[in-house]
Amino acid sequence: MTARLRSYVFAAFHVERRNFIRLLVVWLFWPMALPATEPLRDLINRELAPPTGATWPKANDAEFLRRVSLDLNGMPPSADEARAFLIDTDPAKREKLVDRLIGSPLYSRHVSTTIDIMLMERRPNTHVTQDEWQSWLLKSVRENKPWNILVREILTADGAAPESRAPARFYLDRNSEPHVITRDLGRIFFGRDMQCNQCHDSPLVADYLQRDYHGLLAIASTGYAVTKKIAEKDVTVLAERSPSDLTFESVFDKGNAHRTVARLPGSPSLVEPLIYPGEDYSVAPADGVRAVPIFSRRTMMAELSTNGSNRAFNENIVNRLWAMMLGRGLVHPLDMMHPDNPAASPALLKQLGEQFAAINFDIKQFLREVALSDVYQRPFDLSDEAINNLIATKAEYETLTAVLEVLAAQARDAAAQSNEADAAFSVAEAAMLPIAVQMDAARTQLIDAKKKLDDAQKAVVDATSAFNIRKAFAETLQQATTPLQAASAALPGDVELAATSKKLTERTALVVAELAPLQQAVTDKTAPLTALTAAHASARSSVDVVAGKLEPSLQSLRAEETKTVAARTAMQEAQLKATSAKNRIAELQRLTTAADQKVVLSSATQTLPDSDAAFASASQQVSEYTTVVATRAQSINAVTQSLIEARKSLELTTNTVRQNTAAAAALSEAAVALRNAQGALPADESIAGTLVVLTAKATSAQAQVKSSDEALALATQMFSAASDAMTSAKSAMDVATDELQRRQGIAMQCGNALNQSKEALAAAEVSFKKAMEPVPVDLASEFALSQLKPLSPEQMCWTVFKITTVYDRYAAQEAEELEKSSPLTEEQKKDPATAYSRTLEVEQRTFDKLKGNVGSYVQIYGGAPGQPQNDFYASPDQALFTANGSAINSWVVPAADNPTERITKATDSKLAAEELYLGVLTRTPTDQEIAEVTTFLNARPDKNKAAQELVWGLISSAEFRFNK
Repeated sequence: MTARLRSYVFAAFHVERRNFIRLLVVWLFWPMALPATEPLRDLINRELAPPTGATWPKANDAEFLRRVSLDLNGMPPSADEARAFLIDTDPAKREKLVDRLIGSPLYSRHVSTTIDIMLMERRPNTHVTQDEWQSWLLKSVRENKPWNILVREILTADGAAPESRAPARFYLDRNSEPHVITRDLGRIFFGRDMQCNQCHDSPLVADYLQRDYHGLLAIASTGYAVTKKIAEKDVTVLAERSPSDLTFESVFDKGNAHRTVARLPGSPSLVEPLIYPGEDYSVAPADGVRAVPIFSRRTMMAELSTNGSNRAFNENIVNRLWAMMLGRGLVHPLDMMHPDNPAASPALLKQLGEQFAAINFDIKQFLREVALSDVYQRPFDLSDEAINNLIATKAEYETLTAVLEVLAAQARDAAAQSNEADAAFSVAEAAMLPIAVQMDAARTQLIDAKKKLDDAQKAVVDATSAFNIRKAFAETLQQATTPLQAASAALPGDVELAATSKKLTERTALVVAELAPLQQAVTDKTAPLTALTAAHASARSSVDVVAGKLEPSLQSLRAEETKTVAARTAMQEAQLKATSAKNRIAELQRLTTAADQKVVLSSATQTLPDSDAAFASASQQVSEYTTVVATRAQSINAVTQSLIEARKSLELTTNTVRQNTAAAAALSEAAVALRNAQGALPADESIAGTLVVLTAKATSAQAQVKSSDEALALATQMFSAASDAMTSAKSAMDVATDELQRRQGIAMQCGNALNQSKEALAAAEVSFKKAMEPVPVDLASEFALSQLKPLSPEQMCWTVFKITTVYDRYAAQEAEELEKSSPLTEEQKKDPATAYSRTLEVEQRTFDKLKGNVGSYVQIYGGAPGQPQNDFYASPDQALFTANGSAINSWVVPAADNPTERITKATDSKLAAEELYLGVLTRTPTDQEIAEVTTFLNARPDKNKAAQELVWGLISSAEFRFNK
């Protein structure tokens, strides 16, 4: 199992294979027109097709089931759901599964969580609570609110009204800091991380310009936080300033100032109305007041970004949704979209952006189409058949190589034209800047004149108010004095009444006397109004005059800017094609090299058995003929022995013949001599007797000579025969030796050939392995195979809850409690809307009960707040958390039909292994894994404890942490 898990981590293989004829059209005439009625899945399948003529397998049911469940619901299926899906023979079961997952309340929960992480990157909830924010997102996803509407609400929210409180979190919980917001607007909504463009054009990404950053900053900087009383509470809301131009200069080009109004990345400047200072707010700024300008850059940005016409906005979100489903974007990293980092398929990305806008930014429909595409359903592992099919990339390589220089030349021409347009824009900007400075001065004068006029008008109003108040008071006193005087005259004896009348009369006279100075003050303060009004009118007229001078310059600048944007867009398209082709050629070289090495390896693999068989056959022939040589050697030995014996016999016979001949000769001579003696002594009887004896012996000796001659002839004949036999045997031996040497030579050649075959195979294996080393990276970036994707912290938490049946137990409890507290009638249960509403309620209550555990997983597995959250890393803390976490250990105890309990109840180890792997990893075990489980269970007397350790072991495995 260890080797298998290791292969999961490193088997993120992929390759995009296009028909090479179609590819030529794509690169020369891309982007292609897209049929309006073409389903997204067909578009995806066509643009990311496998090699020509190749049959590309789909992921098996278990892989697809776990993958799509995690991607659409954030947790895997139960063991029973997995078992039912795996045995289902319905050819439409995958489409039905996707529809069921998208229709589940878990879909809305998971997608809203994904959007939350994408937009806020786990920032702390400073001004808007997580419940407010999450509830708004959840409601938006449940209603399938179009993405552009959701973003528009975020970009325009101020947080003052209850309905705008949650979406205002994007700004408020970034503390309304303009540079932070500028960077995140660029990254999250337009796919451009332009952080370094605050100070200069990017030295690394030619497409990232300082003016684009400051154009976006001109929008972000209009917003600022204000604390105001709402329902007796201090609440931070977003106010907005009246827009103004931003001036900036590059740190690499000091003294060369530039100026910008609002601008979306890669777009012309926004055309803004001329608004006079002092007339630019519907609600003016003040302490504790949310300022509202007449013209809102934020509102204009939101409209122009989300109305479907902004290509960067459209392609950014489809790239992010693609990454949500397939583990990486068509462009990766997600916030580095530029021509030098082309998409796996630029044509596909562009068309997906167009199609997403055409389907009204429908996230649910988009994710459904992606899930049902062949590309999404490709397997993790690269089969030998697929590797063999890589040879088909040679045609694409040859085609692209043939057009690369054309594309490169087009890119150079487009770059030259873009530079010319930039130069013309710089000239127009230089011509505009002095007039813009005049406008600044005129506006400053108007602001000053308006302030003086406002101050004077306020002074007149204040003086008039003081006079009117005093006059009204005098009139009131006069109205009281007249009747009092009449009463005093009517009662001349009333001293007290007379004193009161006198006192009131004197008081009235004093107040009346105060009116003249107050009237004079009004006159004095009113006198400057004419001049100040004229000065204000003159300053306003000056603004009009300068505006009249500025407008033609601005029109010229806008015209040049439009040309610049068009030229830059054309350059980007040309560079994108050239860079894509160049990158693709480099990839194809690696892929075809790997394919060629595979052919070499296959040939070497096929040659080895033939060489081995030839060597075995030659060795067998040597072995067989060695027996022949041995037999003939034995024959030589026998013949040699016969020859030796024949030689000995011949020598003995020769000696005998020699002796017998000598004896016969001696006897004959003796007989002759004795006859001669008898002749001399005829009467000598002894001589006569001796002669008789001697004659007889001589005769006998002659007979022996004759006999020995015959024996010698025979011995000579036998010796000659033995010699001939020896000659024949030696000749046969020489022939046999020569044949053996010939066969040994052949065997040696076959042995050398075998060794060469082995060496060639070893070298081919090394070369193939080396050639394949870069292939996983290349393949993973092109989506011919699915790649491993780590679970998010939230997915980790909810997956543990699901596989331990904790989630299902809580859900069942909540459903039971709801049924007790507010039971549904049979008629209500039959109503789909009511039944679904109850399902949503159960899901919400279950979530609320368990969500407190998510924070622990985020702390251990999540990235730093405010940073991208899609990077995978492993740490000791994670291992310790899984190993020692008391919660996890408590969740894996046997309970409520969870995998642990099912293992303990299994009637045999094979069934126990099946319950373990289906319950935890959504797949059936291999034979090796069944054997391992069997050995493990048999070695432990406590089956409950053993089952817990098995479940814990899989939860701790690399496979569990990925979507495999």
